[in-house]
Amino acid sequence: MDTINRIETLFNPKSIAIIGASKTIGKWGFKFVLHPIKGGYQGKIYPVNPSGGELLGQKIYTSVEEIPEPVDLAFILLPPQKVADAIRSCGKVKIPTCVVITAGFKEIGAEGDRLEADIKTAADAADVAMVGPNCAGMLSAHPYNLHSMMQPAFPPPGQISILSQSGNVAGSLLHMLDRLDIGISRCVSVGNQAQLNTTDFLEYMIDDAQTSVVMAYIESVADGSRFMDVVRRLTKVKPLLVVKGGQTDTGTRAAKSHTGAIAGSADVFASMCRQCGIIQFKDVEDMIDAATAFISLPLPQGNRVGIVANGGGWGVLTADACIEAGLDVVELSSETLELLDKRLPPWWNRQNPVDMVAGMSRGAFFKAAEILCQSNQIDSIIIQGFGYGNANANVLEPYADEDGMDFTQYKADTLNSDIRGLNFILDLVKKYQKPILQASEYTVGADKDQNEAILEFRKNNMLIFPTAQRPADVLARLVRYSHYKEQIN
Repeated sequence: MDTINRIETLFNPKSIAIIGASKTIGKWGFKFVLHPIKGGYQGKIYPVNPSGGELLGQKIYTSVEEIPEPVDLAFILLPPQKVADAIRSCGKVKIPTCVVITAGFKEIGAEGDRLEADIKTAADAADVAMVGPNCAGMLSAHPYNLHSMMQPAFPPPGQISILSQSGNVAGSLLHMLDRLDIGISRCVSVGNQAQLNTTDFLEYMIDDAQTSVVMAYIESVADGSRFMDVVRRLTKVKPLLVVKGGQTDTGTRAAKSHTGAIAGSADVFASMCRQCGIIQFKDVEDMIDAATAFISLPLPQGNRVGIVANGGGWGVLTADACIEAGLDVVELSSETLELLDKRLPPWWNRQNPVDMVAGMSRGAFFKAAEILCQSNQIDSIIIQGFGYGNANANVLEPYADEDGMDFTQYKADTLNSDIRGLNFILDLVKKYQKPILQASEYTVGADKDQNEAILEFRKNNMLIFPTAQRPADVLARLVRYSHYKEQIN
């Protein structure tokens, strides 16, 4: 079986075995039975432990040989010295794939390196495709909704795939995306990469219909030539977003003790990213910002941006952020100015950014965004100041209707205004095929405030950012990737 088919089996298991299942609450052997159940796995689960019994409603089998049906994937949570025998047992019963969670291999030195060589030899000889060791598990939302990670994060199914040489980073990304309502397709913690490695999974992602964007945390690349070849093929069709660990001498030492990886030169890696169309980040939050934009917005045709701001200061800050990010805050054409003049009062600022001079109608605010979308001189839009209807309604919550003051109707109207704005913006993106990014302070605490309009944007994979800098940085990355694709195609 070739590598791609092995990974296909790994991501589509109809049944899993948990070798090293435990009744001790909190141990990994317990969590790797609990988490697939909690995540709604649609296949069969076979806990394995010589003691037998039952765990979370599942019969515990004393060995993999005792399992009465074929198993597609085994998770191994045994002491390092017992892992090789467990892999050989998988081979005997034709379990084609395994994920070795156990640590204590090459990341600890010479003895661990010898043990890792042993388990690789065992996997090769048994014809078992192996992830790990020293990893945090995997997730595959399609088709069976398998959540088998150390961390209890259960994001909805989506289009983003994650590859990580750190199980902790992988788990953090899953948790953050889950809390943002952003869906995940695949997640693999590759660990020490004794057999299957990051490049193998990147190659699989090229043709994976369930993956639209790949996010990766990388500490080292073993075969640079193959990695570049695979990445070039991937970035022709899908964005690859990377945070590189080991950028400093201290980080490099940490990487070596973490996964046994030797992190290469930061400058060489950055140069390779530019050549291959990789979008590199220093921080995972920035990477999440960009990933959500890539799955929800069309690519811009150029770097010309139009700005609509609810007040002058935010317009100034957004313009500054755009210029610093390499975007062009273009001068508005006479035709665009004329259209805006028809919708806005005489005192509007007649320039880009369009300053709504707080107090103008919400209809004018959204109509100004549409007029910018219509301009063939503008490739993208950033709007600032969405979602305050919720706050206006909440502040009136204690008050009952009085003579001449219909609080109930006002609250309904202001909330409906945000919902209409939500739908209007979604329609603009679809109609004009231009990215629209948003910034608003009301995204902070939106869950606590139950700000329906902002939360609904998240369900459409569109984040509203709390500052001007973040949408400008995201837009600049969309522009660079769009330019890269134009150059190679």
